[in-house]
Amino acid sequence: MTLTYRQENAKTLAALLGIEEEEAAQRLSLRIAVTFNPKAEAARELGTHVTEMLGRTVEYAGPPDDNPFAIEVVIGDCAPATAAPLRVYAGEDGADFVIRETAPLTKCDLAIPRPLLVIAACYVSAAAIRVALGPTFPFRNSAPIVLSWPALFGIDLDRLTHPLDIGEVYLAGAGAVGHGFVYTLRYFDVRGTLYVTDPKNVTAGGLNRCVLFGASDLGHPKATRLSEVAGPLFPNLKLLPIDKDLDEARKLRGTDFLIEKLVVGVDSRRVRRSLQSALPGTVFDASTTDITEVVLHFNRQPTESACLSCVYPENEREHKHEENVAEALGLSVEEVRAGFISLSVASKICDKYADLRTDDLVGRAFDTVYKELCGVGKLKIVGGQGELSADPELKSLHNDPRFEALVAKARETISARKK
Repeated sequence: MTLTYRQENAKTLAALLGIEEEEAAQRLSLRIAVTFNPKAEAARELGTHVTEMLGRTVEYAGPPDDNPFAIEVVIGDCAPATAAPLRVYAGEDGADFVIRETAPLTKCDLAIPRPLLVIAACYVSAAAIRVALGPTFPFRNSAPIVLSWPALFGIDLDRLTHPLDIGEVYLAGAGAVGHGFVYTLRYFDVRGTLYVTDPKNVTAGGLNRCVLFGASDLGHPKATRLSEVAGPLFPNLKLLPIDKDLDEARKLRGTDFLIEKLVVGVDSRRVRRSLQSALPGTVFDASTTDITEVVLHFNRQPTESACLSCVYPENEREHKHEENVAEALGLSVEEVRAGFISLSVASKICDKYADLRTDDLVGRAFDTVYKELCGVGKLKIVGGQGELSADPELKSLHNDPRFEALVAKARETISARKK
C-alpha cells in the first residue's frame, strides 16, 4: 500500500476542494502545452523548468502536438501553437517579469541570474494550474503576477552569480523541500561540501514533489540517489550522502562534533525540534503545512552554550496529532514518537491492517503511512470497528461548541464553489 504520485495529487486536491478523489483525479487529467522559442536560451530554460514541474502534476505537459490541450503556456515572443481554450502568457514587461491571461508578452530574454528562472517557473506553473482548474479553484485570481526582481532581491542582482564558499553544510531530508533546495542551488556557483542525510527510501508517492527522481529510483535510499543524480550538476560542490538520520550522521564525525550550518527539509515538527535542540550553529528551515503555505525561517545560535530548541516548543496540537496517529495504527504514543517504523512496530501495524507488508513499512515515517492510509480511506478506529473517512483529529472538534458552525460554514463555501 503505497500511493502513486498521481494518487497523492488527487488526494491533495480533493482535500482542498472538498470533493471526491475520483473527481479530483479527473480534474488533473489535463494536457498542458508549453510553447517557447527553442533558440532563445532563457525562454528554453524557463520552458524546461515549467515542463518538469507541471509534468508531475497533470497528465501531460510539454511541447504542442496534434492532441487537444486544456491550456497553453506561451513564453515570450511565440505565437500560440494550439487551439487550447485557455492560455497563460509569460515574459518581460519592461524591467518586470509578468504572468497574465489577457495578452501576449513579446519578450523573454531574461538577462538575470539563472536561479531566478526557477523562481519564475514556479509562478508560471502555479498560474497554469490555477487557470486550468477553472473558477471553482479557491485561489482563482485573474490579476497578472508581476515579479520585480530588484524589489525582491535588491538592485545588485549580479551578486547572485558570484562564487560562494559554503564550507560544510548538512541537509536534513532529501524529500520535497530538500529537492527544492538542491534543484535551485545548482544554479549558484557554490563551493564546499554538502552532506545529504535521510534514512528513508524513494517512494512512488513522492515523485510529484521530487523532480530529480524517476521511476528507476524507487526503493533506493533518498540521500544516495539525490547525491548521485545531482552531483554532476555541481562542478565545485561535493555532495556526500549519509543514509541515516541527522543525529546518526553527526555522530559519524564524533560524539562531540557540532554542525556549523544546517538546512532543514523535514515536515515533522517533533523532528525539526529535535534537530535544532542538538545543533548550536546556523539553521535554515523550510517546511510545508499543506499546499497553501511554505514556512521559511533562519536562526543563528546567539551564544556557544545555547541551542535553538525554543524555535519549536511542544504544544497540544502536536501531542493530539501523535495520539491520533498512534490510535489509528494500533500503537502507543511512545512508539510513534520514535519517528520511524521498526520491524517490531511494523508487525503490530500489520496485525491491524492485514493487507500491509512489514517489508514495505520498516524504516518509513509514521506520518507518511498514516497519511497514505487516510488517503485511501483505510484508517480503522480502535478495535478495528469500522473506518474513519477523515483525519481522526477531527473527532476532537465535536467537543467544541463552535463545531457545527464551522461545518456549516465549510459546507456553504464548498456549495458556493461548486455553483
